Amino acid sequence: MDVLLASAELTPPALTDPGGTWVFNVAVPIVGGTLMLLAILDVIRRRRFTWGFLFLFNSLAIYWMETVGDWAQHLIYSPAFAQHHLLEWLPVKTPNDPLFMPFAYAVYWGVHAILILWLSQWVASKTGWSMLKSLLVLAIPVNYVWDFVVEGAATAMGWWTYDPGIGPVLEWPDGGRITLLWTIGLMCVWPNLIAYWAGKPPIRGLNHLERFCGLQRFTTPKESLGSGGPDTAGATSPSEASGVATATRVRSKQQEFDDHLNYAVTIPRWRFELLRLGAWFVGFQVSAVLLLGVPLLLMRILTGFDSPYIP
Repeated sequence: MDVLLASAELTPPALTDPGGTWVFNVAVPIVGGTLMLLAILDVIRRRRFTWGFLFLFNSLAIYWMETVGDWAQHLIYSPAFAQHHLLEWLPVKTPNDPLFMPFAYAVYWGVHAILILWLSQWVASKTGWSMLKSLLVLAIPVNYVWDFVVEGAATAMGWWTYDPGIGPVLEWPDGGRITLLWTIGLMCVWPNLIAYWAGKPPIRGLNHLERFCGLQRFTTPKESLGSGGPDTAGATSPSEASGVATATRVRSKQQEFDDHLNYAVTIPRWRFELLRLGAWFVGFQVSAVLLLGVPLLLMRILTGFDSPYIP
């Protein structure tokens, strides 16, 4: 037991005094907190859960898996970062839990989703491929470059390291290590899948996560043109055609949100919105555990690869 405690206190030399820690100690919490605040304010204005809020919130909600995955992949953070101690109850975890992690999760996955969905849509428009095919083609090259740039910069700065790491690794001079195949390859799967399931905003219908949970049972398609619904909002009325001035009706943010949808809700709206939140939450949690957490844990447990810094 004493040996284990002693090894847990060890820190790889590259992490002892890294520069630029303000990026994560200060900038990331400010940016992440600001984006979450803006998303919450937008939800209050619209009285609807927006795509931005749902993606930010549910990305943040899976941050607890990071420390478990870090244990499994030999990832340790510099003790120079401000830390939290909210996850001490987990059976396995990395020694240092940075305070910035929830904020980083809220921003990181949302930015990635918007980028990969925008690129997929652009490729689809140029090639005639479906959105899914475009995303599958882009998944490995985009995610590998994305992850290598982010992780490469962080490990080179000594913010965190994989020690010893599983599979081939690259060790920076005076910096940490980055894995080149395992984990960085795994990250080509879940981030793209969850982005595809969430759909590219703005969303007019139920996305995959919401349909997986059967929310279509509580909706009905809106009638097409001529129903007086949103699709006729741009039509010219007889009074306008005759030149008679009419008062402009100002639509609320809630009405604008609902006008854009191609479905109407058949149950109390507050209940439907909570079901949407639940569908996203379940989808994020279950998929992240199965596609990230389980493979990482199995790799370390089954191979027996251990780290002197993360017993």
